[in-house]
Amino acid sequence: MHFRAIQTILLVTSSLIACKVTALEEDLNAKPIFIAGSTSVSTLLIDLKSELSQEFGNSIQIRPMGSDKGIIAIADNVIDIGTSSRYLTKDEQQRWPFLRQIVLAQDAITFFVNKNLNIDELSTSTLSAIYQGKLTKWSNVSPHTPKLSNKNDEILLFSKGTTHGSFDVFLEYLQLDYIKEPDSNFIRLKNAGNRGLFSEQKVELYDQFNQALGIVQRIQNAIAYDSYGAITKLENDRRINKVSLLAIDGVSPSIETIQSGEYAFVRPLVLIVNTQSPRSKKIGDKLAVFIKSKKIQQKMLDIGYLPVK
Repeated sequence: MHFRAIQTILLVTSSLIACKVTALEEDLNAKPIFIAGSTSVSTLLIDLKSELSQEFGNSIQIRPMGSDKGIIAIADNVIDIGTSSRYLTKDEQQRWPFLRQIVLAQDAITFFVNKNLNIDELSTSTLSAIYQGKLTKWSNVSPHTPKLSNKNDEILLFSKGTTHGSFDVFLEYLQLDYIKEPDSNFIRLKNAGNRGLFSEQKVELYDQFNQALGIVQRIQNAIAYDSYGAITKLENDRRINKVSLLAIDGVSPSIETIQSGEYAFVRPLVLIVNTQSPRSKKIGDKLAVFIKSKKIQQKMLDIGYLPVK
């Protein structure tokens, strides 16, 4: 009798474990896989969407909303995978030690201006001075700029929004600090690490790469920046013919200069997993294998991103 009781308990326990495993498998495909965060990472993942859907046997929803929001969303377990175009900060790692980072690829931020300015190179120090409002006229920036009206000679500044990883990279490399204008879409900048005044020059914010591209196409005296991978996808698009990608300190952005480290404005594209969520962890484990496949690594390389091996 005692032996039969033990057998029954073992059978029941085995059944419960099997049900739990089956439920976990079912949960993975019970609803679409939801990935959200960095707009730069979203641009890359949209190009991989068909391969992702095939790999998981499920539909994939990708929502660009900025790295900061994506990190908070995955930490709160309201999405399956978060994305960021920067590493987690030390504060974020301490606050959410259960978040796992998987580097998808390397990308860079590239600055661009309207081709009518006839400018194709700037130094880091000149870029910093421009965004701090120390240089306010294009005619003072480059001797190759054609004669412009006073209105068109004024430098108009645009930047990725403050919740984006691209913005953090922008601040870091140009050694800038910012203050946001209340109830507006503008910031003002100054050199980081000193107690000087913020510039009177306003910098207008945007959220999407297409917005930045449209601004520089339409506005002859604008400058903006965004993902190198996103802009190189338009290599044969007539829209790209209206803008110039700027070399920085004599180095043009390219897969080769990103890989060699010659081009400085490089950043990681990161997938973020909530290890407290069995669903997120399972999806993350599959993604970690998926992005290392030769087919996917080659596709990323072909569309302007440097895969991490």
